Amino acid sequence: MMTELFLAGRYLIPRRSAVSLITVTSILGVTLGVTVLMVVLAVMTGFTDLMKAKLVETQAHFQIRHERYAVNEPQWILDAVKHAGGRAAPVIQSSILVQYGKNRLDTRVVMFGANEKDLEENLDLKKKLLSGKIRLDRRHVIISSDMARRWNVEVGSKLLFHSAQKLTDLVEFKPEGGVAINQKGSAYLPTEFTVSGIYSMGKYDFDRMILFTGLDDAAELVELPWGAATSIFGWGPDPFKQKTLVEKIKRKLPYGYHITTWEESNQRLLGVLAVEKRMMFFLLIFIVLVAAFSIANTLITSVYQKTREIGLLKALGATDGTVTRVFVFQGFLIGVLGSLTGTLLGWLVIFFRNDILRLVSKWTHMELFPKEFYYFNELPAHIVPGDVLFIVISSIVLCTLGALLPALRAAYLDPAKALRYE
Repeated sequence: MMTELFLAGRYLIPRRSAVSLITVTSILGVTLGVTVLMVVLAVMTGFTDLMKAKLVETQAHFQIRHERYAVNEPQWILDAVKHAGGRAAPVIQSSILVQYGKNRLDTRVVMFGANEKDLEENLDLKKKLLSGKIRLDRRHVIISSDMARRWNVEVGSKLLFHSAQKLTDLVEFKPEGGVAINQKGSAYLPTEFTVSGIYSMGKYDFDRMILFTGLDDAAELVELPWGAATSIFGWGPDPFKQKTLVEKIKRKLPYGYHITTWEESNQRLLGVLAVEKRMMFFLLIFIVLVAAFSIANTLITSVYQKTREIGLLKALGATDGTVTRVFVFQGFLIGVLGSLTGTLLGWLVIFFRNDILRLVSKWTHMELFPKEFYYFNELPAHIVPGDVLFIVISSIVLCTLGALLPALRAAYLDPAKALRYE
């Protein structure tokens, strides 16, 4: 076995010949294939992991709500969640219109009404604060850095909030069609809020839409009684293992109340990410497959170049199996060398990925990773040892199999004819 491995290694020593050049090219092919596979899977894994982390960070582990009505007395639900081993907080969520100038309205805003203590403990808002402080007492609001930039405001600036519910109460639909002023409705003035803090969660869609107000202020805007909530946000010890906790809470909820976990709310998104990762691996493995065909071509050329040497080996007593193993080991060694260099190159690309992105963006004058589409400010990546091991093993196996056909061709050479080969 060691003799065959030694001969295979000798055949791979680069020399000034076409065979050596093709061998080096084959190794480079495997290197690039492994690098691309490693980088893409690391980015897909990092994107999925960071997406899950941001979803858990910006959402409750589970939500409890009534299918038709607001929760006017949420305390019994808070006690039920606490008794089951979790923690909960009443929340009011509603779309609002924000007036930040004389004639400027922003309709892409969702108000998140909650108590200061709940935001600090459960959303860890204090660590995400860029300026100002967490203050949600009477008529104060915390906005995102994206909103501050969009509206050209800062801590201490004034904003006007228009309630969608109050606006719809001003008009009514006529039975014969069309709309008219609701005679039973009353005129109202928008509510003025002062910006007390500016935050950034690092998740583009969240930062673009969500602002925080006090629970009582939110109740007034959506015309709910003080202390009421549109839903109850809950958190457990482990967001990825909460089946038992959720089942305990479900048994205590009366008819009409539903509990939804963050995984159920984002089931489609998480499913798409998982499918994309599998599909990317399936498609990109063809790069390594092409490299394996290149190795087969290399070794076929090598067999013809070394026909007389093969004949001499067989004349000295080498069996068909010995000759086969020599060329199979060549494919194996190319796979090992290509996988090692590909793994190293892939690690370097992943480590410097954001620097590379910025450099390419500067050269091309194009943003290659726009946060409007991918939600994050930088390209995430997470190297999973299991994925790298699978890539390396797959590459070595494909390269070894690619060497099998030329190895069999070499094994069946007639020693007498091979020695006379010119």
